[in-house]
Formats: sequence, structure tokens, C-alpha cells
Amino acid sequence: MGYEIEFSIDLLKHKNGNKYINDAQSMAHENNCDHFFHFSELNENKSKSKKISSIMVASFDDKKFDNFTNFLSEIVEKYRKKINIESIYEISNRNLIYASPYYMSLMEKDKREEYKIRRTTRSYSDTDYYILKNILKKIS
Repeated sequence: MGYEIEFSIDLLKHKNGNKYINDAQSMAHENNCDHFFHFSELNENKSKSKKISSIMVASFDDKKFDNFTNFLSEIVEKYRKKINIESIYEISNRNLIYASPYYMSLMEKDKREEYKIRRTTRSYSDTDYYILKNILKKIS
């Protein structure tokens, strides 16, 4: 298989959530995405605040790396303040390339620590770095 990107939109903050979902789905298909699906998630924390998110997942075959990176660039450029990149995963090597702070809070402790060590030692491949530079643009 190839790469999988999971991204979300907070439906309480952005009332046009369906428009963003439809746009993201269209961009994914224009970039020859192999699979695209979305689902809703409701989180309530201890202070009783709610977060209702639409989680979207797009998968690309490893032969479509250019399509994948183009899709990622388009999402970051067009929806910088609206859509959160939660994770990027290289499926064939079982390699978590990127995890957002929120995504890390959901991870099992040993996997979270493994990811943190990898991130602090900066043991990224050239391919990983090429993908991460788009995420770094979004954060800065």
C-alpha cells in the first residue's frame, strides 16, 4: 500500500464543515486517491467542553507519491487555518511520519514514546522529510 493521511475539522468552529469535507474529497479524487472516507467524532473533556470533529482519511498507493504530496500541499495551502492534519502514516513500513499533539494524546503510551524519540533524533528518510516540509509550512 502507500500513504495515509488523517485530517480533521472542528465542526463547532467551522459551520461550513460539509463544504470543506466535499472540497477535500474532490481534491483527493483529483489527485487519484485510492480510498477516501470520513466519520464524526465527539469528545467531551473534564471541563465539559465538547469537540465535534469530522475526521477524513485519504489513502494513496506508494506509486502515487507525487499525487499524495500534491494533495497534502493543496490541503495545507487552501485550508491552513481550518483543517488540522492529525497523522501521516506510511502503510507498507508501518511508519508514523507525523502525529499532531491531539493525535499523540490518543496514542498508546509506548507508541507515543517511540514516536517522540524518533522525532527528537530526527531519524527521517528523505521521503519523510519531503512530506514533513508541507506540515511545517502549516504550523509556521
